[in-house]
Amino acid sequence: MDAFAEKPYKIVPKSQDEAFVVVPRFVPFNVGWLHEQNDAWNVFVVNKYVDWITELPDDIRDRVGIEQQYEEAQVHDDTVEFSSEDERDQAWDDLGGRDGGLYRRKGDTEIKIKNGKEFEIIAELIEQGNLPFTPQPVADEDLRDDRSGIQLRPYQERAWEKFRETGMVGIYWCPGAGKTFISLYIGDRINGKKLVVVPSRTLKEQWEDAIHGRKEKYPGAVDPGEWEIQTYQYLTHRNNLEDYQNDAVTLTIFDECHRLPANTFSKLATIDTTYRMGLSASPYREDGRTDYIFALTGYPIGLKWQELIELGAVQEPDVTVYLYSTQHRKRKDVANIVAERAGKILIFCDAIQKGKRLSQELDVPFVHGDTSDRMETFRENRVVIGSRVADEGVSLDELDTVVEYDFHGGSRRQEAQRVGRVMHSDGKGEHIVMMTDEEYEKHGQRLYSLEEQGFNIRFERRR
Repeated sequence: MDAFAEKPYKIVPKSQDEAFVVVPRFVPFNVGWLHEQNDAWNVFVVNKYVDWITELPDDIRDRVGIEQQYEEAQVHDDTVEFSSEDERDQAWDDLGGRDGGLYRRKGDTEIKIKNGKEFEIIAELIEQGNLPFTPQPVADEDLRDDRSGIQLRPYQERAWEKFRETGMVGIYWCPGAGKTFISLYIGDRINGKKLVVVPSRTLKEQWEDAIHGRKEKYPGAVDPGEWEIQTYQYLTHRNNLEDYQNDAVTLTIFDECHRLPANTFSKLATIDTTYRMGLSASPYREDGRTDYIFALTGYPIGLKWQELIELGAVQEPDVTVYLYSTQHRKRKDVANIVAERAGKILIFCDAIQKGKRLSQELDVPFVHGDTSDRMETFRENRVVIGSRVADEGVSLDELDTVVEYDFHGGSRRQEAQRVGRVMHSDGKGEHIVMMTDEEYEKHGQRLYSLEEQGFNIRFERRR
């Protein structure tokens, strides 16, 4: 019994540097990404990405066999450098030589990379267990004194120091923990032009509000004129990116950087920037390109959601799944949910036609792709319906309840993002997921993203 109390899980190999961790469901132990569950067991997946973001227990790391392929592998400009000639020659074969994007061997320890293949090589080295970045500490001439007088929390201070040491970081904190706040602080401390890349016009509005609001709150903060916010879609449309490939940006911030590895957006890596940051509460992809998230941002900085909750940085919401026998009963219950609650409510509805119909029935606004002044609509109405444009990054301090009426199948990332909207709130919020029995059977795995973070989910049958 003592042995079980000390290590209440079983490790089962999955693939190289990756394993399942099987835990009885009654044990409050969460690690990595929840792969599947039944009434008796939770099965988590652990790998190097998990270890980089939230450090694994030593015994799990040792059993999984997480290790670097090479003692040292650092990419700088168009060259990758290894610790020895033997490792250099091994890497030439491992990475596929000229067919894999390499150009020629150089000296005893270096390999030249073909033009335009740098990030592919970085991603491959990351896949093999190395973080192949060459630290680029912030230069003295690019650094200025803190003029805002802000007191950072200890975990935020660690992120700032890591950025100063390396010049490139990915910050993977839960929603509401202050990813935008630390980004604005770092932007204040860095001279020159700042570019923020966001996935939607909703977030563009929010960043603009945050930048101007910061100047009003902290008069010594940086001039908003130093900041520019553009969407991923704008920068990759036609020739817009060319303006940012030759006109140097001092700091580029990729918000919701899990979007970056998409084929269309990965070209944003060619932005001419001195320093870079990536921000995401869900740094994984379901298309197997998680390594590119790290390749395109930098040194990972993470903290478990429960640790941030314990620190008081964010609130843990009450999570309830409402179950229904039919879609008709589910739709009719939305009005009851709204009537039963005071405070501000955000209702998510993916399908545009469903959202418009619900908007008419409840007599509340529906914010979607064609809506202008989105953030103003969210702030000025007690109840708002939002399409996917509200999934990521929307921060409403007074939000009390999030209701998921319609959603994108079993997407765990969407679920993690949506619960995050209420974690931005000043108080303890409520997160409700509405599912028919059929939806729960087909798409219940979207809830894994909540369970793997240690949230307690209550189920309630609604009439």
